[in-house]
Amino acid sequence: MTLLSGIGDRVGVAMVVVLYGRARIASVAPSFLLLPPPSPPSLPSSQNEVMIAGRKTSYLLCNPRSGGYDVIDHAFGSAFTSDLMNELQSNGWLDRLQKARTKMDVDLEQLMSLSLGSAFIDAVSAGSSEQNARGDESVFISRDIRSNPSFQQDHPTLHRLIKSIEETAINCLPDEIQLNTDLTSVQLARYPGDGCSAYSRHCDSGVSCRSEQDINSSNTASNGRVLTFVYYLTPHDWDAELDGGALRVFSSINENEDAFDIMPFSDRLVVFRSDYVEHQVLPSLRRERIAITVWLYEKDGRVASNTVPQTDFGDHVTICDRSNLPPPLPMPKSTTQAVVNDTIFVAIPSYRDSETWPTILSILQTAHNPERVSIGVVWQVDMSSIEEMRMVTAGVDCLNQIKETYDGLPFKWNTHNNLRTLIMDYRQATGPCYARHLGQSLHRGEEFVLQIDSHMRFRPRWDVYLISQWKKCGEPASTISSKIGDEVDRPRVVLTTYPPNYDASHGPGPDAETRAILLVPWKFGPDNMLRQKGRLISSTALSDNQTQENDNTPCLLFAGGFNFFQSSLLDDCPYDKLHGLFFGEEISMAVRLYTHGYNLFSPPQTVCYHKWERNPLRTREYLFESYREASLKVVKMQLQGIEGVGLGTRRSASQFSEELGVDFAQCKIGQGCENDVRGADFACTEIKQVEHFISNDISQVLELVTQFIS
Repeated sequence: MTLLSGIGDRVGVAMVVVLYGRARIASVAPSFLLLPPPSPPSLPSSQNEVMIAGRKTSYLLCNPRSGGYDVIDHAFGSAFTSDLMNELQSNGWLDRLQKARTKMDVDLEQLMSLSLGSAFIDAVSAGSSEQNARGDESVFISRDIRSNPSFQQDHPTLHRLIKSIEETAINCLPDEIQLNTDLTSVQLARYPGDGCSAYSRHCDSGVSCRSEQDINSSNTASNGRVLTFVYYLTPHDWDAELDGGALRVFSSINENEDAFDIMPFSDRLVVFRSDYVEHQVLPSLRRERIAITVWLYEKDGRVASNTVPQTDFGDHVTICDRSNLPPPLPMPKSTTQAVVNDTIFVAIPSYRDSETWPTILSILQTAHNPERVSIGVVWQVDMSSIEEMRMVTAGVDCLNQIKETYDGLPFKWNTHNNLRTLIMDYRQATGPCYARHLGQSLHRGEEFVLQIDSHMRFRPRWDVYLISQWKKCGEPASTISSKIGDEVDRPRVVLTTYPPNYDASHGPGPDAETRAILLVPWKFGPDNMLRQKGRLISSTALSDNQTQENDNTPCLLFAGGFNFFQSSLLDDCPYDKLHGLFFGEEISMAVRLYTHGYNLFSPPQTVCYHKWERNPLRTREYLFESYREASLKVVKMQLQGIEGVGLGTRRSASQFSEELGVDFAQCKIGQGCENDVRGADFACTEIKQVEHFISNDISQVLELVTQFIS
């Protein structure tokens, strides 16, 4: 047994422990001891029962702190292995093996087909098998076949294997694990000895794990798996170093994510908890690796049907109740052809958020011209979780429903052209700036861009209202600064604000807040970054003014979760890739936009609503510390007006600081600057910059949550 350092597929250092063999890793070549398989124990006269070391195995499987797995060598004897292989061959099971695919692979294919077309997907699938999570061939030996009276006669050795596992597990395991053997699943799998076919890190069941199911069978259970048994049918002379094919089991208890490589020696039985032990299969290097896997289920487990089970990740997305929508926005009195025909691209970064599809549906159901709206989503999800991967495709059926009709009129929104997506594993995410940067890359020439968060609801007619309000304040930039060379001036305007809160359980509703909200300075945080807040304007006099005069309220601060602008801004001032940055994102964009000559305004009415509640799955900020320090340094250089960090030349950073009333060098906010905003009459309610709040003290979070708009 030896330790190899520096191996792992996640952020940080992982340790690999090799059991009875050597991990074949090209980048690491240490010297270590290569141990042979243990000598066969003295077997009882009857080899019909698996040699599970009752008390030890029971403890390992029932105590999560113990790791949740065990290895039983020479479980049935070498003759049993040969008999089972001959039986599988004679009954034609090896000829039935087909390329294995996870449910995640199928869902991804469906999503890509929506965006790229089925012909493209067929070509990609035919030309590249590496894109799938699995590299093996497999077949499920279904319950229907195993329940047939002839199965025991035709498959005596396989039947003995399955029944031995079931009976020994029931007899040896304590009452805390109640098994239902009517749900037992059995799979035969073969990995070719090509040196590349493998199975990426995953888990067999559980909310945070990928659940497997036979995509060609309707009676294969994918919920309630509690124990996984893998019995190896490899040649008796399998060599750990030359043949490889190890099962890498990741520790469920070690924060450094130690991993254990278990070699697939013949007649070895590996048992582990399906619901929390993550594992992967490494490539076999020169010979086929064949194994039988038996899954046991809890008594409350259920058989999966052709319909995907509902989860908290969005499988139950439904069309919103149009009778419970917030009040519609006023229709512009002078609706020009340009306002009706202008196109809008909506950029949405989504971090493991079940509200994403409801947000998309709200955008489309409340738009006056939904066919003029395109949407780009950057999905940051756990790609090893079938529940979260299902979230990516959960709303497609609803889109198809609302395409049928839209308030009695044809709904022309085209999923193939109007929906664009990027999918990345959440472990590769580095904060909102990078996600918004990727979202902007999905823009395809639309006239306007709306950048939002993934947990929002919209008022009817939001699209024509935003275009109309933007055009009201769209004076050429030359009115605020001189021309630069021969550059053609164009309107440089951004509408931005913090939207009011909504309750995800029933939406904003007809009595939702409709008054305007203005961003003002609030305080400096411990990182010396300015915090900002949204102040509700009490008077609605301006919002009733629907003439051509500009009734938007000027402001200097920027809201990352709601901003609307002409797409030329993407050329002037695209989002920086400031990795790990949370606080600092918005002030960075504010000073950059200011120096590029852009004027920011708050619309006279609330356009949409935001779920002001921290995502409980956002727990990885501590990993970004080194990134954050570098990004904060860039933002501070921007606020100092240093060249080469994305600033423009139309106005200076010092002008921005003076006009805002904030001394960034001394971290001081001028007295009264949060109230002296062109004479605005503020209500007492405030929305404070807290969505990305990072703190180990939950009391601080709760204190801020209580200040949200209810």
